[in-house]
Amino acid sequence: MTDETALVEANGARLHVEVTGHGTPVLLVPGAGGDARQYAELAQLLAQSHTVIAYDRRNNGRSPQRSDWAETSVPLQAGDAVALLESLGTEPCVVFGNSTGALIALAAALKSPERFRGAVLHEPALLAVLTNPDEAMATVQPVIAAGVEADGLAGGAEAFVRFAAGDAAARLTPELIDGLRTNAKILLEAEFGAFASWRPEPDALSELSLPLAVLSAEQTAPFFLEAAEWIASHAGVNRRTIPGGHMGFLDHPRELAKEIDAMF
Repeated sequence: MTDETALVEANGARLHVEVTGHGTPVLLVPGAGGDARQYAELAQLLAQSHTVIAYDRRNNGRSPQRSDWAETSVPLQAGDAVALLESLGTEPCVVFGNSTGALIALAAALKSPERFRGAVLHEPALLAVLTNPDEAMATVQPVIAAGVEADGLAGGAEAFVRFAAGDAAARLTPELIDGLRTNAKILLEAEFGAFASWRPEPDALSELSLPLAVLSAEQTAPFFLEAAEWIASHAGVNRRTIPGGHMGFLDHPRELAKEIDAMF
């Protein structure tokens, strides 16, 4: 089993990358907080039969921050993912993403389908397609506001992620929480709004030739169900439900590992 960590140049950014295991490749795209450490247990399971590539997204975690941190988008982040695979010289891989990471995974698959053999989208946070996006935002804004009032931006980011994790929040490690707090300004001031406004073209989804799995959690919010159904219906696949909550990779990693394995 290989276990390597490096800073890799990709799409004008330097990304902290962790490569573990041996076998057919899997790329893990992190969501809020942009840090590969959120997938630690999932990566460990997958590494038993796959080469697992996990990374800290640009300006997050252990990836160096740049002065242009305030300008980001889902397409830019998708370009990072594709360029990372090109830099590593991997064969076509399965890409997995949770929440906003699922948006980046989907955008990467749409951008460069030749780089992928399948995509697994868990709880995609595709707010721009919702019938009432303000209702979704109204759910999380008071949580963030209370966290900011109590402990600044770092408190707001931690409160948001704990809320999103639900029952799995107890599985957030101190190291991961520290990373989330460090990334708070990027998450709340740069990524939150930019990611919420992105939506794929329905025609592009219907023409996507890659195998696509769209997964919802048993314990989820109605707007995540609506977003997942929108993607699944336009892509011509069936949305499926798996155990856990929005961050099910924390407390149900085996179920997600099986879904990723099924793509092979």
